[in-house]
Amino acid sequence: MKHSLPFGVLVVLISLTLSACGGGTAGGGEHEQAKGQPLPKFEQASLPAGRYHTTEFEPSFSFRITGDDWVFGGPSGALGDPERSDYLFLDKGPVAQVAFFNLRKVKGIYKPKGPTGAIEPVPSPDELVDWFRHNPYLKTSEPEPASVGGAKGVQFDVVLPRSRPVNHKGICGGTGCLDVFKLSTGGSSEIFGFFHEFDKKEHYIILKDVKGVPVVICYNEETDVYEEFVPVAKKVLKSVEWTDN
Repeated sequence: MKHSLPFGVLVVLISLTLSACGGGTAGGGEHEQAKGQPLPKFEQASLPAGRYHTTEFEPSFSFRITGDDWVFGGPSGALGDPERSDYLFLDKGPVAQVAFFNLRKVKGIYKPKGPTGAIEPVPSPDELVDWFRHNPYLKTSEPEPASVGGAKGVQFDVVLPRSRPVNHKGICGGTGCLDVFKLSTGGSSEIFGFFHEFDKKEHYIILKDVKGVPVVICYNEETDVYEEFVPVAKKVLKSVEWTDN
């Protein structure tokens, strides 16, 4: 003879079953929420405040942005390519930027005194610091220790002053900028010079080993309010968490 379970027991059993089925989903949702949403796939896409994760840049990472006017930018001359394995560009408004470069993936570094467009192999992180410091077109501050997402390296300011040699002209479009890395798009990353009477400052961070890869990060603001953008950029970098590719 069949016996029916009391109604109260059925309710408890159903509740336990639903909890068990939903447990994995909730955990997965929490993981995805912590990782953030993937970056969009097209240039100049608006980035509302929130947490994001890379989809192509290596090594992969997640980060948080706050405030307005952030867009998924791209290198000069690149259409629809804001992220590749060798670079990632995040723009705030029309003139401020945070950029990441994988030194194993970029196609080279431009020769400071070579013919226009001439490149050479990317030096090691320690040698790259010397490349900036001994570049005849640049002025740099003294390197200081730096850390982003637990990865250690050095940081320094860079200025392309008005007093640079007048015979320089790079592929970036004129004498007011200096080519640095050749990117997979065929274009370059650049250091831009003065804004009106101001010598424009950029900040570089060279990380020696991020999951086995040397990474360069830079941030800049192309007008005279660079110092106001510094805490904004630092807040983004403080939120970086390197993840598995």
